[in-house]
Amino acid sequence: MIAGLIYTLIAALSFVFVLSFLVFFHELGHYSVARFFGISVDRFSIGFGKPIWRRTSKAGVEWVVSRIPLGGYVKFSGDAGAASNPDIEKLAEIRAEYEKKTDGPSVDDIFHFRPVWQRALVVLAGPVANFILAIILFAGVGLSIGNQYYPSNVGSVIADSPAAAAGFEAGDKIVSLDGKDARNFSFVQQYISLRKNTAIEAVVERQGQNVTLIVTPRSEDIRDPIGGQANIGRVGLGLAAGTEPIREDFGVLGALNYGLSQTTGTLKATGTYLGRIFRGKEDGKQLGSVVKIATVVGKVAADTAKADVPLGVKVKAWALRMTALAASISIALGFANLMPLPVLDGGHLMYYGYEAVARRPLSQQKQEFGFKIGFAVLLTLFVVLTINDIGYITSIDFS
Repeated sequence: MIAGLIYTLIAALSFVFVLSFLVFFHELGHYSVARFFGISVDRFSIGFGKPIWRRTSKAGVEWVVSRIPLGGYVKFSGDAGAASNPDIEKLAEIRAEYEKKTDGPSVDDIFHFRPVWQRALVVLAGPVANFILAIILFAGVGLSIGNQYYPSNVGSVIADSPAAAAGFEAGDKIVSLDGKDARNFSFVQQYISLRKNTAIEAVVERQGQNVTLIVTPRSEDIRDPIGGQANIGRVGLGLAAGTEPIREDFGVLGALNYGLSQTTGTLKATGTYLGRIFRGKEDGKQLGSVVKIATVVGKVAADTAKADVPLGVKVKAWALRMTALAASISIALGFANLMPLPVLDGGHLMYYGYEAVARRPLSQQKQEFGFKIGFAVLLTLFVVLTINDIGYITSIDFS
């Protein structure tokens, strides 16, 4: 009983730590670029709701940690309205208000009166910060333990499988998939998993000759690394027994390059999956919300704590696993914030794009309408993803 409570506490604290760190870095992106341009900031908050800690810096910025650790925000001086992008009439009111003040920021320091390109860069800085953070975190993992992968040597072909039908043979060495280098077996597995019921052109080396094969992965339910159910594409190939792994150790520059490749690879995989959803080739059930993130982070943290190894080994394993998970979640956070919904960074960028072309902000009425539509879409998406999360969580054995 006590052990279970301890593992639950470790899981919960790990999730809060990871999410708060990622949100902090995202908001720090907005804040840093704003301050670079000399834009006045009133508040930097981690979490929502009533503050549990606060302090005001010499620059007049109130730094806050709030009770609900599921997000955060940077409040710029003069921010008003849900859309936080006032129209011409509202801008005139804000200007008049700040021109009357004898202390505090001047009109020129207000976010809304800066050129549209500066405002766009401030908004874009949040998602970009998440991508940069992912590169750094992946690089840290690479620098700490390097990278190990197995070459794509086929050892077995399951009878009556898509691979057998395509003509794969034991002893083949996979060279490429759809023209992409596929000498890394992990890449082969990921590439195939994202393309169920879609023909793939595979080139294999067989007895010194390159042979082209067409294989179509079939849909299969599997257990992912933490025990949850997932539906992916599989072809029925097995790695050759006795295949020696290839290990790469990195210096600083090599680790950064590794971090960059991991980040871009994750973004490409995300884009591929979303694209297949819009084309009706995926049902979207692999997508999840904060509930799934909490479950994955918590399960990994708890499983690490349960491992029968010395405490020092546990701590190191926890740090490496949380770092790798944080990198992946950071990419997802940055990607999600770029969605063109007015309540997200992508929506603000959409409004700024209109302003840049029309040379005036969208009317406040239309902005508010867009905010309501965006909020409704976001709420609907959250409900759908939460349903996905419930199905995923119930498939996991937590014992």
